[in-house]
Amino acid sequence: MRRTQPSPYEIPDDSSIIQFSANGRKKQKEEMRKYLALPIGEKTSHTARMRAKLKNELVGDPKEEEEEKEKKRTLKQSKSNMTVPEQTSGKRELKVFPMKRENITKHSKYEFLSMERQKAVLELSLIAKRSEILKMDRTVVKEEKQLRELEKNIERQNQRFEEFLKENERKSVEARTLFEQEDKSKQEKNAEIKKLTAEIGIIKREIFGFEETLMDYKRYKEFLHRLSPPEWQEEQKLKALKAKEPSDKDGEENQEVTLQNDLERKASGSDREASSSAHLSDPSTKDSSDYEDDPELYFTDPQQLLDLMAELTEQNLSLIQDSVRVEEKLEELQHSIEATRREIDEDERQIKVQIDEVKQRMDRERARAAKLQQKVQLHTSLSTEERDAMLDALSEKVAKVHRSCVDDRMTNLSTFEKVANIENCMLSLLEGLESIPGETLESMRKIKESEKRTRQREEKLREQKEKQEERMKRYLERSFSDSKKKSGRKLMPRCMPVPQKVKVKTVERNPAEDEIQEYLFGSEHTN
Repeated sequence: MRRTQPSPYEIPDDSSIIQFSANGRKKQKEEMRKYLALPIGEKTSHTARMRAKLKNELVGDPKEEEEEKEKKRTLKQSKSNMTVPEQTSGKRELKVFPMKRENITKHSKYEFLSMERQKAVLELSLIAKRSEILKMDRTVVKEEKQLRELEKNIERQNQRFEEFLKENERKSVEARTLFEQEDKSKQEKNAEIKKLTAEIGIIKREIFGFEETLMDYKRYKEFLHRLSPPEWQEEQKLKALKAKEPSDKDGEENQEVTLQNDLERKASGSDREASSSAHLSDPSTKDSSDYEDDPELYFTDPQQLLDLMAELTEQNLSLIQDSVRVEEKLEELQHSIEATRREIDEDERQIKVQIDEVKQRMDRERARAAKLQQKVQLHTSLSTEERDAMLDALSEKVAKVHRSCVDDRMTNLSTFEKVANIENCMLSLLEGLESIPGETLESMRKIKESEKRTRQREEKLREQKEKQEERMKRYLERSFSDSKKKSGRKLMPRCMPVPQKVKVKTVERNPAEDEIQEYLFGSEHTN
C-alpha cells in the first residue's frame, strides 16, 4: 500500500514541528542500527540508501511491511550472533566478503547504471520540487502578509462601522425626540385650529341668522315704504338727497384716514391685519351711515296698516275676479281662433289639391295638344299614297287586335268602331283589376310566372329532345353508310383563303313614320 504523505503547503504548528524533528531523529537512529546489524554483503553506500529512501517515498513499495519484518528477524539474528566470539565472526566475514563482492560486480552492473539514471532523475525532480516549495513558501509568506493587512483593514473598518452605528443611533434618538416634539406641537396646533374653526363656524351661523333677520326687516321696510302714499315717498327722497351731500364729504375724509392707516400698517409689515381692518372698517362705516339716519315710517299706528291691508285684499279679490273673467273670455277667443285656423288650413289644403289637379290636367292637355300637332304635321307632310298604305296597315293591325281581344268572328265594323270596342274592353278589364284585391293579384301573378317558367322549361326540353333526335339520326346514317377510307397523303393548303367581308347596307327610314308606328302600335308590343 502507498503511504499518504502530508501536504507540503500546509503550515504545521510548533508542537507538530518539534514532534516531526524528534520522530526524524528516532527514524535515523533506527535506520543506523538496522544498517549496522546488516551483514557486510547487504550493506550499501550512503547515496544508495538515500536514493532508495527517496524512491520509497515517491513511488512506494508494496512489499515494505514484509521487508521490515525480515529486517527485524535479521536484527534479532545479528544480535544473537553478536554474542559469539569475535574470532569466529571475523573469519566468516573474511570468507563471505569476497564472494559477495564477486556477485555484486557480476550481477549488479546494469542495476547500478539504472540506479544512477534514477538518481539523476530523482535529483532533478528534487531540485524542481525544492524550487516549487520555495516558490510556495514565498507565496505563503506574501499571502500571510496580505492576510495580516486585510485583518488590520477589517478591524479598522469594524471600528469605523461601530462608530458610524453609534453616530446613527445618537442621531436617530435626537431625530425621534425632535419628531415627538414636532408631533406634540402639531397636535396642539391642530387642536387650536379645530377650536378656532368651531368658533368661526358658530360665528358664521350667527352672522347668517343675523343676515336673514336683516333681510326680513329690509323686506318689511320695503313693503311698508311701498304701502305709503307717493307724496310722502317723494318728500323722503328729497330729504335723502339733501342729507347725502354732507355725508359724501364725511365719507371722503374717512377714506383718506383709512388710506393713511393702511399705508402705515403696510410699512410695519402686517399686510393681513391691514386688509382685515380695511375690510372691517368699510362695513362699519356703512353700518354707521345706515344707523345714523333714523328710519322714518309713514305708519305710526298698526291699525292704519291693518286698514290698508284690508283695502288691498278687497282690491286684490276684485282684481282676481276680473282676471278670471278675462281668462275665460281669452280661452273662448283662443278656441274660436283655433277653429277658424283649422278651417282655413283645410280650405287651403283643398285649394292646393285643386290647383295641383288643374296643373296636371293642363300638362296632360298640353302634351296631348303637342302630340296632336305632331300628328297633324305628319298627316300634312305625308302623301296620299303613303297615307293610304299606312291606314291600311293600321286597319289590319286594329282588326288583328280586335279579333284577339274582343271577338274572333268576322265583322263589318269600321276601324274607329273596332278601336272604341278595344278601349271599352280595356276599361272593363282595368275596372275588374281594380276590384280584385292585392293578394289575389299577387297569387295570379305568381301563377302566371310559374306557368311561364313551365312553358319555357317545356320548350327547352322539346328543343333538347329534337336536337337529340337529330343527333341520333346523324349517328345512324353515319353507321349505316359505307365508310370511305382515305388513301394517300392528306392535302394541306398552301395558304388559308381570305374570308370575304360582308357589306351591311343601311336602309334609311323616315323618322316621322317611326314615330307614328311607335305611337300607334307601342301599346300592343308593351302588353
